[in-house]
Amino acid sequence: MSNITISINEQPEQVAQSSSLADIIQALSLPDLGCVFAINNAVVPRSQWQQRVVNEGDAISLFQAIAGG
Repeated sequence: MSNITISINEQPEQVAQSSSLADIIQALSLPDLGCVFAINNAVVPRSQWQQRVVNEGDAISLFQAIAGG
C-alpha cells in the first residue's frame, strides 16, 4: 500500500493511503480524550473517526479542550 502526505497542525506527515482518522490517531499516538479533530476546517464528530478516510493533501487540525474561567 502506498503512502500519502497530509498535514497535522501544519506539520507534514506520511500515512498509509486509505487511512481513517482513527487509524492516524492510533498510529501517531495522538491524544483523543478531550480533543476535537477537524479535516480541512470541518469538525469530524468522534462517531465518524472510523469511517472518515483522509486524502492526499488533507489538513488535520487538533484542538484540545482547556478548562478555564
